[in-house]
Amino acid sequence: MVEFNVMPTAYDVPAESLIEGLKDYLKKSGIVNIPPFVNYSKTGSHAERPPFDLDWYLYRAASIMRKLYIYGPLSVRDLSKIYGGRKQRGFYLAHSQSAGMKHIRLILLDLEAAGLVKKTKAGRELTAKGISTVDKISSDIFEGFKAKIKSVEKLSIG
Repeated sequence: MVEFNVMPTAYDVPAESLIEGLKDYLKKSGIVNIPPFVNYSKTGSHAERPPFDLDWYLYRAASIMRKLYIYGPLSVRDLSKIYGGRKQRGFYLAHSQSAGMKHIRLILLDLEAAGLVKKTKAGRELTAKGISTVDKISSDIFEGFKAKIKSVEKLSIG
């Protein structure tokens, strides 16, 4: 029986753990500059209140990196539709509403300046440096799972 030693990717770890790891990486490295309006702005017109978590901007940046890794090139409008939600209109029926685009655009500009994302005709996509960053964080998370859960070692990953 041949045993493969494949590096774990973003597909092999839970999304919550990967986003948390990417958020910590972005916070430590200072790649994403947090603008001053983040403390009092909503995520879109569909939201009634701003987020309670002060790190929501970093979570959104980490989530954008994961989305670009999994779903390939995405435009700002595509990401706005993904992060949009349901807008309550009082007595009338609710409609879907896209998220605000400014914070998505600013995050993508910061990631482009760091060399993690590049702009193509189809939209933004991760560079080789961005893919390797996500893979490295995924493998670190997977190693943590291996230490906690012994049955993960049988998966022949990592």
